[in-house]
Amino acid sequence: MKDAWDFARLDEFLVAWEPLTPWGKDIKAAREVLVERAEIEARHDDIDAALALLAALETDPVSLDRLSWHLRRMPRVPVDARDSYDMLELFQIKKFLANHRGVASIANAGGGAGRFGLTPACVALAAELDRGGSDAETFFLADAFHPGLAAVRSALSRVDAELRAVRAAAESRARHSAGLDFDGRDFLVVPAAALSAPIAAQAGLSLEPYDDAQLLVRMLPGAAELRLAAERESLLAREAVLEGEALARLSVLAREAMPELRAAVAAVARFDLARAGAALALKLGLTRPRLDSDAMTIEGARFVPVESDCGRLGLSYRPLDARFDAAAVVLFGSNMGGKTVALQTVLFLQLLAQAGLFVPARVFRTKVYARIAYVGELAGERLAGLSGFGFEIIRFERTWKDREGSLVAFDEFARTTGSHEAEALLSAIVGAYAEGAGGRAFFATHFRGIARVEGAAYLRMKGLDRNAASDALDSGAPLEERLAGINRHMRYELVDDDAAPEAGSDALAIAELLGLDPGIAARAGERFRSGQPGVLGDQD
Repeated sequence: MKDAWDFARLDEFLVAWEPLTPWGKDIKAAREVLVERAEIEARHDDIDAALALLAALETDPVSLDRLSWHLRRMPRVPVDARDSYDMLELFQIKKFLANHRGVASIANAGGGAGRFGLTPACVALAAELDRGGSDAETFFLADAFHPGLAAVRSALSRVDAELRAVRAAAESRARHSAGLDFDGRDFLVVPAAALSAPIAAQAGLSLEPYDDAQLLVRMLPGAAELRLAAERESLLAREAVLEGEALARLSVLAREAMPELRAAVAAVARFDLARAGAALALKLGLTRPRLDSDAMTIEGARFVPVESDCGRLGLSYRPLDARFDAAAVVLFGSNMGGKTVALQTVLFLQLLAQAGLFVPARVFRTKVYARIAYVGELAGERLAGLSGFGFEIIRFERTWKDREGSLVAFDEFARTTGSHEAEALLSAIVGAYAEGAGGRAFFATHFRGIARVEGAAYLRMKGLDRNAASDALDSGAPLEERLAGINRHMRYELVDDDAAPEAGSDALAIAELLGLDPGIAARAGERFRSGQPGVLGDQD
């Protein structure tokens, strides 16, 4: 469904959809499109529940902020049962459980914990990991995790203190006997003439050549320091053994808690998606789609990426209203008339609904499709000539082989070949879909010679209000202003197409409004109305 996703510009819209946990972000990145109605309805039910929770917490902004904070702090945790877990993994589990408690507490206060399964999780493990006394953002193997650790670490502290004292005495001797201040450094580099061997020996220092003019000076360890260093190494080894035993015991508890931990992670991920979906619905005025109708009904649908484009350019945008009953729907219209945007709107709404999200429409009623596909040119592509036509055919063939229960949009299919061949091919494909060979297919095209077949619907974009545009436009205005004026008088509405010859051409009208020579415009208009082949009317 990648081509359909890209054609519908979903990623641009979903920038505003912000799951906060690692698992929610994974689902967003996966461009997940669901095909089971029960699963989709469950996602929609979750968003409804999250909307109710957010409404209940509306007067408590602190809790709302804390809810987001806890979700953002969720770390990835190991959820596979194994013999041992390292310190970092145990810290991740501790941090997750602490933030899980925070989310569950706030959700419970708003009445939403039961819906998402945000009940207390891994209580015994959480209590044990908290026993060390550190906060939720840190973890170390404290003395409380093993009965022998306190004694070993106390002995280490004593040895370290004695080593510091021995070292301080050695540094003091070096200062008084040799005039050298080590100040905690392991060695010094001094001029060779500054220190004689007898003085170095008296101060307990070793000398090594550094270069031709300098010496490397170190303090020689005495018997007391060597004894303490050996004792320290022995204590560290003992500490490592005891810490290993503590980790092994905690690992047993973690392994036993893994089923419960996995369920807690799933509950948090589910709640995160629902909260993000609810926040998106509130931010952009989205409504719940209905998935109970073979016919597709659309009222007040906004294709948000194009709506945003129009806003930036100061152009008008009209939401889409439509109802589609037929298995094959053909949309005619001029190249500026909005038929591609109509296709994009259909796929945009359907993909959002099957991603488990609400949609920007007053009403969107549809059914679940097993596959959503697009056949046509994508942004950045340049389909031209034989290679472009071949690419379109390959895309179509992939779609046709997997057509059962599918929703397919064809945008200007076969436009890179001749009009006669294109009309024949499109007529055959429209007929095949109209016979029920697939799910539902939409065709946007400027070819008017497509055969009318039973079971297909033929619509057109209402197009340019030529009289209003002609009256409103100043022929001397800059090009950008005239283009904007033309846009304001385009009627982006779907109406039935009765196959009668068109009274006029939007393309010719636009060309004339943009300054086409009146004589050429008149001759083109005559040929268009006559229906002679090879004239602009065949291309519009």
